[in-house]
Amino acid sequence: MTNLIIRLILFLCDVIFRNKKPRKFLDALNGNKEVHIPLLEKLSYFQIFVISALLCFLFWLPYFLYEYPGIMTADSIVQYEQVVGIHPLSNHHPVVHTLTISFFYHIGLLFTDDPSAAIAFYTIAQMIFMAICCGDSVMMISKKSRNAALLSLLFFALVPFNAVFAVTIWKDVPFAGIVMLYTVRLIKMALKYRKAPESIGLLDLFIFALLGILLSLFRSNGFYAYALSVPFGILFFRKIWKKMLLMFASALAIILFVKGPVMDNANIGQPDLTESLAVPIQMLTKVIVNDRALTDREKEMVDAVIDTTYIHELYAPDFADNMKELVRAGHPEVIENNKMEYLGLWFRLFAKYPADYIKSWYDLVGGYIYPDFSYEVGNIDGIMGNDYGLVQAPKIGGKVVVKGKEILIKLGSFLPLYGMLWAIGAYTWAMVICLGVMIKTGRGRDTGIIYAMPMLIIFTLLIAAPVIDFRYGYSIVMTMPLWLASLSNMHYN
Repeated sequence: MTNLIIRLILFLCDVIFRNKKPRKFLDALNGNKEVHIPLLEKLSYFQIFVISALLCFLFWLPYFLYEYPGIMTADSIVQYEQVVGIHPLSNHHPVVHTLTISFFYHIGLLFTDDPSAAIAFYTIAQMIFMAICCGDSVMMISKKSRNAALLSLLFFALVPFNAVFAVTIWKDVPFAGIVMLYTVRLIKMALKYRKAPESIGLLDLFIFALLGILLSLFRSNGFYAYALSVPFGILFFRKIWKKMLLMFASALAIILFVKGPVMDNANIGQPDLTESLAVPIQMLTKVIVNDRALTDREKEMVDAVIDTTYIHELYAPDFADNMKELVRAGHPEVIENNKMEYLGLWFRLFAKYPADYIKSWYDLVGGYIYPDFSYEVGNIDGIMGNDYGLVQAPKIGGKVVVKGKEILIKLGSFLPLYGMLWAIGAYTWAMVICLGVMIKTGRGRDTGIIYAMPMLIIFTLLIAAPVIDFRYGYSIVMTMPLWLASLSNMHYN
């Protein structure tokens, strides 16, 4: 497919600039070899890395200048409040990310008293990090196919939502970068394992474990995805299973130690149980909203937790936060103190009203597996109103800039194939199809382990996401070039 796209692009260039006849189109698509692009062939892998990272940064730079000092939503402001000490540190938004923001923000304060200018230091650091992650992926892909590497670079640098996210202060952005680094490292280990299993040394395992720890600390579902990936990792690297088991066990022990004793001793608050029960709560309350019959005991258990007076008005099929807040406004401690009883209630109502549960689940998270769900991607702008002196101060502007950004963002809504890039469900299906092709043909089997993490991240979203949000699956988007390239007929050098 990569070669097909490259050949099509070159053919169209020939038609436009050299006036070649359309019949040459068939010739352009024949053969399985790489399209000959001399410049790409002359570059070393390190040069590809540097050029790719630099181009990504440069193409994202206009967005930074327009959105200066960066895009900050409600979540960003909550973390900023912790950075400046207005509220105590909390792991509701990963505290590791909050501390990262704080680190660069306080570096900024060494040079300026303007909080907006200081926060820009973090935004630039995030852009550099994401550019490095993209360069690392492009370099890895170039070892299999220079053409695929070029297409990957175009995707990273030119698709506008990548630039928007690069300058948005969200935990999901660096998390996506970490998943990219983790996936590349996994490919490198898989290739070494294929040649000589014992060649995987302590440095490989250390780097892999470190990335797993970061992956687990930068998002809550990252931890669950990492923990669930352990059996797949041990099975794939079964000839060195003792090394892998020790590595995974060490990483998980460090993660649990940091999330437990370290954060407890630092008085860092943890997300409450209600936060992790978004999907189950939404499904159960759907039964109540539909006025289904409950036994006296079932109704008593529900009333012990929430006030159902305004539940019909508050329930939103595609947004679980309303129901979470309804529980928090009631008595969430009743659930925490009687977990098994409420788990039994959940299963009993599921057995009685499965259609309600399934419909509620699909309305809430169906967009992660079905592309035709309506939600906005990449059209966020500016800084949410606040009392802390954080304001948007564009360095470039005018009608041309504003209109240009608007057009680029909206292109995905009316260009059918291009628009698929803006639907997280499309990536899920593309990944499933690629996995099926790998299993059927054996192509890419040597690095097939790379599918485990993105698949598990999607799985965690399907059971715990409070809303359909492109940014929650952004790590899947950014690893897409890696798992697509794994199916290429070309071999890694």
